[in-house]
Amino acid sequence: MYRAEEENARPPLLNLLIMVTLLTIVVSLYYLIDYYLVRDGSNGKVTWFAPNQSCELSHAPCSAELGRFGRITLALDGDISPLTPLGIRVITEDVAPEGVEVDFIGRHMDMGVKRSLLTTRDAPTQARQHWSGEGQLGFCSSATMAWRAQVIVTTERGRLGSWFDFDSHPPASTAEQLESSVNQLFSPDERSVRRDS
Repeated sequence: MYRAEEENARPPLLNLLIMVTLLTIVVSLYYLIDYYLVRDGSNGKVTWFAPNQSCELSHAPCSAELGRFGRITLALDGDISPLTPLGIRVITEDVAPEGVEVDFIGRHMDMGVKRSLLTTRDAPTQARQHWSGEGQLGFCSSATMAWRAQVIVTTERGRLGSWFDFDSHPPASTAEQLESSVNQLFSPDERSVRRDS
């Protein structure tokens, strides 16, 4: 009898592999359920969805799919330069937002968060809603500043979002003033040059 049990027993390594496989399946199921059911949003976390990377926000509106929850499109109206009022338009499709906000953050430099809350006049039951508002980019002393516009849609199922990267350039007059100021700071004073002669 003992001999028959010994022949049917699994090797310890096989038992370990079975346990690791079962644990992996349980963890995967947890993440899949969490992803597809989306948290209730009470914890304030945003579920992020990657944008279409080939879009240039400074030239045309950009869109992103919010998984199976819908789609957003962001457009910026006006001159994309620092300290200039910037019109913001977001179109939501197949998602029922309770609110939409756009956060402007510096990609390579901490510029703080410039948050704009958008409003709509469309009925909450519409499949396609137009949201609008106004924002402003902070001033940076560099000629070109890399920004990220984060669009966050608050729904009854949670907060969903995507981001769009773009660059801002100061207006020509501001760039010229900045260059003139830098030149004055770092050019030698004429009086000190004459004394040395």
